[in-house]
Amino acid sequence: MADLTGYTAMTDVHGGASAAMLVKKYMELVDNALVGDTKLIQRVGDQVVLLADDPNDIVETAKTLSSRIHSEHHFLSIHAGIHYGSVFIEKDSLFGSPINIASRIMNMAEHGQILCSSDLIEKIDAEKYSCKHLGKFSFKNVMNEISVYEIITDTKQLHFIDPVCRMQIDPTRTKYIYHYKNQEYHFCGDQCLALFKSNPEIFLV
Repeated sequence: MADLTGYTAMTDVHGGASAAMLVKKYMELVDNALVGDTKLIQRVGDQVVLLADDPNDIVETAKTLSSRIHSEHHFLSIHAGIHYGSVFIEKDSLFGSPINIASRIMNMAEHGQILCSSDLIEKIDAEKYSCKHLGKFSFKNVMNEISVYEIITDTKQLHFIDPVCRMQIDPTRTKYIYHYKNQEYHFCGDQCLALFKSNPEIFLV
């Protein structure tokens, strides 16, 4: 599962039309990132549910999607969660505990992160991927603790995050820059810059 990070904040600031355009672009990026037998099963708002028989394909898809989104200017980053297990499919709807676990792991991820369970780690080509163990966690409505790993991506953090609308900002492509308390902040435009100047502290949580 993958979700756009900061989608609500972006929608609040820029409105529904901008949100619709961003989701349309997001779905194009998702479609072009699918590797092997990976399929897009569901989309609910800005969240997508992807499924693959080969666990390596789903990891490659997640990394490809993350990389392509990272290269976008004035776009939101994603956070993703992956789990391995059997699911039941009926009319393009998925049922089973792996869906719940993947959702919980996704919600734990921060902007730009791809997190997964140890069940997935055991099924992928360990020498092909760089993974970091984050520990064991208890999730709501999940009986046993889940060992969670971060799949390290090749992308380097070259963007700033607009503190108002949460968009990724390429510092080489924006003129909207503001210094506050010895920190430099970058913005997508004059609207977000003005909102920040009016009350910086509400955006710095």
